[in-house]
Amino acid sequence: MLFRRFVLPLAAGACLMVSGPTALRAQADAPVVKNASLVFVTAEDGKDETTVLTIAVTNAGGVFLDRVFDAKQEIKPGTTFNLWLQRARPETADRLTGSKISFRIDPKGDEHWVVKDVKLQVNFESGPSRSWHWGPFVLETKASKPFTVEYALTDDRKL
Repeated sequence: MLFRRFVLPLAAGACLMVSGPTALRAQADAPVVKNASLVFVTAEDGKDETTVLTIAVTNAGGVFLDRVFDAKQEIKPGTTFNLWLQRARPETADRLTGSKISFRIDPKGDEHWVVKDVKLQVNFESGPSRSWHWGPFVLETKASKPFTVEYALTDDRKL
């Protein structure tokens, strides 16, 4: 009885003390997302100067990288341009698994934007970056209705 009442709880507490800090240290050593860059290559049609483009990278915890590109700038066909995504909240590299990237347009009027290729590079506060690519795809809508396409950050799209 004495063994069950005092010795077992002490042994269990000692196991938690030994494994607890190691588990916390391993989690603390995981690379943390710093920011990301996107490279777009347009095909035979580009973005109108009035269209707002929103990119968001999300996981089960919500948005952790995003960018609203609302510059009054036309992106012509056959153009390569870069956008930086800012960190909305810290996230570790292991939480990229199962994440999704969405491309949303909010046009004034009709929009037909052909994206030939897009490359996402996620940068970490330490360690190497990770990259994915998609394309071609079309962002198209009529009568100023928002339109969104979404892709998973899957291994078959890694660079």
